[in-house]
Amino acid sequence: MDEIELAVRRAQELRPDLAEALEAAADALWAGEDVDLAHQASVQTFLWWRLPRQYASRDWDRLAEAAAVLLDAVGKHRLADVARSGSTAEVLAAWRQGPDAGAKAAQSAQRASGVEPPDTDVLAWSSVMGLDEAGALDVVERALGEAVADGEIVPGAPRARAAARRITEEVLSTPLDLPPGQTLAGLVTTERVAHWIEGARHPALSEWRASVANRLLNPVAADDPAAAVVPVRWLLHLCAPPDGAALTQSGYLPRASVVEAAERFGWWDWEKPPRSEADLHPLMTLREAARRQGLVRRRGRRLLSTTRGMQMVDDPAGLWSMVATETEEPGEFALAVTEAVGLRLLSGRAEVHQLAADVHPVLAAQGWSSGGDRITIRQVSSAIYIPIRWWRLFGVLEEERSRWDPVARVPLNPHTYALRPGGVSMVLAFLRARAIRPRHSAYE
Repeated sequence: MDEIELAVRRAQELRPDLAEALEAAADALWAGEDVDLAHQASVQTFLWWRLPRQYASRDWDRLAEAAAVLLDAVGKHRLADVARSGSTAEVLAAWRQGPDAGAKAAQSAQRASGVEPPDTDVLAWSSVMGLDEAGALDVVERALGEAVADGEIVPGAPRARAAARRITEEVLSTPLDLPPGQTLAGLVTTERVAHWIEGARHPALSEWRASVANRLLNPVAADDPAAAVVPVRWLLHLCAPPDGAALTQSGYLPRASVVEAAERFGWWDWEKPPRSEADLHPLMTLREAARRQGLVRRRGRRLLSTTRGMQMVDDPAGLWSMVATETEEPGEFALAVTEAVGLRLLSGRAEVHQLAADVHPVLAAQGWSSGGDRITIRQVSSAIYIPIRWWRLFGVLEEERSRWDPVARVPLNPHTYALRPGGVSMVLAFLRARAIRPRHSAYE
């Protein structure tokens, strides 16, 4: 007879009124495994989530009390206190009001407990997890539970969340014995990249993703990030507080700044200079991206760099990481197009029409459509410029334009695109962010 079974028998002798509830609680808390399977986060998950969802409400209080009795019986008195706590009573009372109130109360109690692993720079958690990520979450939850027990984390204290982030990052980054040299964060990254490859719905996309998989397992850095983000830093300096940049009545940047940007960054091919920001698409794109990232904000007739924006001016590597994982437009379609175009260009130079032809079946296989109809090659031919225009901004795209025979009116050479070395690292950084992003749907 193992320790848990013995504890159940003894508890049933002391509390015959809980005989059936004790057996149900033991199965829920340990599932036939070792007594140490239960820790604070797992007990809270049972009490605050599984119990109200899987059992009749008339049985909730008896099962919570049975869990407390059993946890006391195996020497886990602090966990027994959780089962008898006011938090548990409040969460169960909220579930009796309805599922929305119950879930809200459970989430609040979970955050306040001190053992909920926070998102960190090392890893942001998925809500739909693979086995390695679920295992990593369990290890971090145990470490946070021990920190709460030792007083290293005091739930509700001012520095509690900072302590939780530090412990989480340490646990995720500590080398493991098996596999040797690997970390929990590394295992999760590898698992997510593998899922990214498996999730491809077209053979070409699967092949493209697999070809770069090993290059995405570690963070991607630029050789010279400062060179790539010169336009962003220029905009942030232009909009530096307290004065910022004065805007026209139409809300555009002043013409002098527009002309400066056009000349400085080679964004204008016409003889006469641009008349306003509305003529200079790259500048409008850059300004909108900076706004999305919280680097600039509008105040009346002025555009001002935010506190975050001014901090990023002196962090070219951070700015580079930001723009590398962006694209011209927000939204999942723009991201999907950028991924497909980036993957195709990583395999070599492409003629513009062939690039659209290569990307079209990949996007169609992913289910992209317009007006209920399958996305067309013409629509894809237009969409590929979403990432192309973005990469042009930072000078990482090599473009060979067609020269035309003025008499025959035919192109003398194809219009092609290729990635410069800086473009390769920028595309890889984008792909890594896409491949290892947290999953919040089974269909991602």
